[in-house]
Amino acid sequence: MKIQETYRLIVLAFLFAAIMAPSALAQENYNLSPGKKIIITDATFKQGSAVIEDSQRSAFARLAEFLKQRERLNIEIGGHADNIGSEQQNTALSLARAEAVREFLVLSGISASRIRTRGYGSQLPIASNADETGRTKNRRVEIIGLSAFSGKLLASPDGKALPPEARITMLKPQVRVMPAWESEWQEAIIDQPLYEAFKVSTLEGARADITFRNNSVLHVSDDALLMIYGFESSPKLGGATGGNASDAVAKNIELTKGNLSLKLREMRAQDTFSIRTKVSEVGFNTSSENASAKVRVDERERSIISVLEGRANVKVTANDPRKGQTLDVAEEYGIIVGDSSEDSRTPKRLPPMPELLEPAERIKPSESGVVPFRWSNGGLTARLEIASNIEFTELVYNQIRTVQNAQVNLAEGTYFIRLTSIDTIGFESRSRLRGLVISSEVPDKSATKPFRFRYVEFGLLVVAGACFWAGLLFNKKLLRHVALGLVGVSLVLFLLL
Repeated sequence: MKIQETYRLIVLAFLFAAIMAPSALAQENYNLSPGKKIIITDATFKQGSAVIEDSQRSAFARLAEFLKQRERLNIEIGGHADNIGSEQQNTALSLARAEAVREFLVLSGISASRIRTRGYGSQLPIASNADETGRTKNRRVEIIGLSAFSGKLLASPDGKALPPEARITMLKPQVRVMPAWESEWQEAIIDQPLYEAFKVSTLEGARADITFRNNSVLHVSDDALLMIYGFESSPKLGGATGGNASDAVAKNIELTKGNLSLKLREMRAQDTFSIRTKVSEVGFNTSSENASAKVRVDERERSIISVLEGRANVKVTANDPRKGQTLDVAEEYGIIVGDSSEDSRTPKRLPPMPELLEPAERIKPSESGVVPFRWSNGGLTARLEIASNIEFTELVYNQIRTVQNAQVNLAEGTYFIRLTSIDTIGFESRSRLRGLVISSEVPDKSATKPFRFRYVEFGLLVVAGACFWAGLLFNKKLLRHVALGLVGVSLVLFLLL
């Protein structure tokens, strides 16, 4: 009896798996990342018809579920036809097929603003139109992902991927990313391509560098969350998709929390770059080819902006008496947005760059291994960073100090020091950069004789010079001989003492 029941359960399990497998597999295989597309064919439509066949409705239902889990992913539905009839008829028919799929997805709960439709007619066949088998495959729809804001196709008709907006060129784990075509966070990798609507999160102790196509760089600190909008501002889908064409993207980065440092390079006359936060839009124009700034969103959701190079236009958007105003912030000035206090109303000069007093650039290792650091910055708070590489990706020390010194355990080797002043408001200065070599091969300067001015030798040389010129002036050989003797005496004293 037990054997029969076990057998019955096994059979039921296999039947359940057989029923569920096609649906699960179909959704699992859906992939709309750059260079990928979903092709739904196998008699999706009858010849000359724009009505979805009942056999294909389950595939589109799974597609709707796939899109519901990826709210930032927009798509293009491309309708395709065989070559029966005129091209004008086929183009109209293929568009009608795309619209039929769009209507099905909208009725399934997908926003119309996320969908663009196009009719390609018979221009892009995937099989021969010489027989009915090939024509059946060509009567299809193709689903291709779109850049969320510019509306560019993530895959070309021949399957090539759209070039990314930026790449992750440095990371210290754990850095996570969430592309628009994925439903869960993933661990980032070096050289990770970043596209529009790409979320980036750095956990505690993590950092990342994001490099755009023109070599501009974002340095992202730990505990930060941002979204990539791209380097070029572009309008949303608009038109037939139901989106609002006047709603243009006015941001390249959206910073939700954390710190980032911005270094813009090779900016052209038509270039702008903007960072949007909950309370501000920070824009950098082309008053100079380069721009550098630090933007921080603190625990009160204030935007703290320090402009290190170039100028910034800061538009106040919320939680501030200056809402609607655009403020001009000059180089080496900073401003806070999202604060109603009088102290934040006008731009403030950034704190001075700190002066590193010790250690010297080359030192011997101490017996304890401790290296004393000391600096001067007017008593302000400072961030001391010590790294084993010049890119500061391998930090061996990173602390904010309220006093002007630190004791750091460092082994022999080459290090790089970055020291930054932070004032009471939260503005940051330019950073002081310097190298440090700790080596037993460094000469001990304390063992060498200190320089001492040789008064006696100097006096003898002065008298010798006077005697020599007097001998020439009065034509006296004796004076010239005296001069030579005094020079000899001074040299002997210099060598002996």
